[in-house]
Amino acid sequence: MKSSAPIITLDNAAHLTRVQQLGSPRVPFAGGQRLGFAPAGNHLLATEESGVRLRWWKSLGVAEKAVSHGEVPLAEFKPGFLRDGSIVGIGTPVATAATPYRYRILALAVESGALLHESALPCPVTCFGVRADGTALVLLDEGAAHLWNLETWQPMRNLRGISVSAQLKDCAFSPDGRYIAVVGTPHDGTSSGVWLWDLEDGTGPDHLPLSMPFAWSVAFHPSKPLLVVGGNSNEVEVVDVREFRITRTLKDFHCIPSNLDFSPAGDLLVAGGDGRGFAVHRFDTGERVFRHGDDNDLQTSDAVFSPDGSFVAWGQGDGTVGLWGVSPAP
Repeated sequence: MKSSAPIITLDNAAHLTRVQQLGSPRVPFAGGQRLGFAPAGNHLLATEESGVRLRWWKSLGVAEKAVSHGEVPLAEFKPGFLRDGSIVGIGTPVATAATPYRYRILALAVESGALLHESALPCPVTCFGVRADGTALVLLDEGAAHLWNLETWQPMRNLRGISVSAQLKDCAFSPDGRYIAVVGTPHDGTSSGVWLWDLEDGTGPDHLPLSMPFAWSVAFHPSKPLLVVGGNSNEVEVVDVREFRITRTLKDFHCIPSNLDFSPAGDLLVAGGDGRGFAVHRFDTGERVFRHGDDNDLQTSDAVFSPDGSFVAWGQGDGTVGLWGVSPAP
């Protein structure tokens, strides 16, 4: 969907305002929300980190009121969209499942929530990521990594797993689908790190240690061979993907970023904070240009750009989702 709202840019990002609130308040609410836009930008997913429910809305825009389209139980993983617009996630099995006590890969119709496909997971899963074009996902656990073709609904191939026992927190595909990155923290007390697979060369995972005690979020730049990593520090590391080294450090992320997401142009970086809010930063300097928060410090939620760059969605402390944009000129 092409929005009529202005694109968020370096020049106007300081003037964001909430243009919609999605969902009904739930008070008290704690735990945070994971968010994701459909590639076309016409649907937004929100799932609670506690795994209580998945919700989604359509018709996102300033002049058009978003419509709630469904709510189903899912596990505590961030869902995504398939190429045809349906939803993919990790969920509880249906009553007729052949293996009734294993979590499963599910595909749901976006209009009704009806189950389209389901398959038992090939391994325990602590982290998974969906390719931006909705054609593949990667399932990750300690020592195991599997690629799944979402168009044929069949396994693609196994990847070498991570060789150390670690708590894996976030996973991302590069925009062209060549690289997969995952961040986490080893259980032996050593420093956090990012692991990288090169699917074209068939190599990986290569490991890059980080100075932050815990790594929580990873995001690829939309057009440059770079990724960013955030964790429980006030800094964000910028990593050159090809050389696999840290090229610079962005400082003064006072929200302590638990998630990171680029604007489509790649000049802005939004960070969902550990606690009460989100902030928008310049990617070139790290300077904060906008911040918003509420009085609920018991939740940590995602903040993400819409695919066209018109909105930032943030999971608010009362269980609703706020949609932020630049008000059109009168």
